[in-house]
Amino acid sequence: MKIVILPGLDGTGKLLSEARARLEPKHVVSVIQYPPHLYRYEDLQVWVENLLPEDDFIIVAESFSGPLAVMLSDKKPRGLKGVVFVATFAKTPVKLPSNWTYALEIIPLKSRLITWLAQPLLMGKWSEREFTAKFAHAMQLVPASTIAGRLREVLKVDVAEKIGRLPIPFIYLSATRDRLVPSRMALDFALAPDVIFEIDGPHFLLQANPSQSAAHVLSFAARVS
Repeated sequence: MKIVILPGLDGTGKLLSEARARLEPKHVVSVIQYPPHLYRYEDLQVWVENLLPEDDFIIVAESFSGPLAVMLSDKKPRGLKGVVFVATFAKTPVKLPSNWTYALEIIPLKSRLITWLAQPLLMGKWSEREFTAKFAHAMQLVPASTIAGRLREVLKVDVAEKIGRLPIPFIYLSATRDRLVPSRMALDFALAPDVIFEIDGPHFLLQANPSQSAAHVLSFAARVS
């Protein structure tokens, strides 16, 4: 069984090394890196489809990539046995006008100050200097226009109606201290008992609590293999 990890908003996969290290002893793990110029879910779907394994695999979809995983699953790719949704959403978690995202193209998102200010939202009490440096490096790799474009996708996405007809099993890992994605977003995925699993941690759950997150992924992979 292979594991394909779809990253969060940055799309670089640079923030997933801890989770990957805990999964690789038992599985072949691929961390997808999105092209820095792609931001539309539809374009990312086409791009990722060409990278999916031909044999059995599961998808682990973090944050921004949750709707993308729903879209991919709806296409019933060969070999897909299940999905683990992590601190994500099926429809926009906030109600804001999309025009505000254009301001991000002129805000110095890559500055150390902005990176530092973002840590309480992303990591809370789990924030560490090492992670802050990794996060800053990841942001340096992505154009501000792409970040803004991906946020616009988040503000308008709604794939909730597709969840009820997904042809594969899935689970949802919910962060108890998530300050970005409200806990109510998990309700769209609660179509059966024992689908939602709460894990102590912030929005960046795979980074702050990689051991417990990986344990759920491994258990799920064993169940669907």
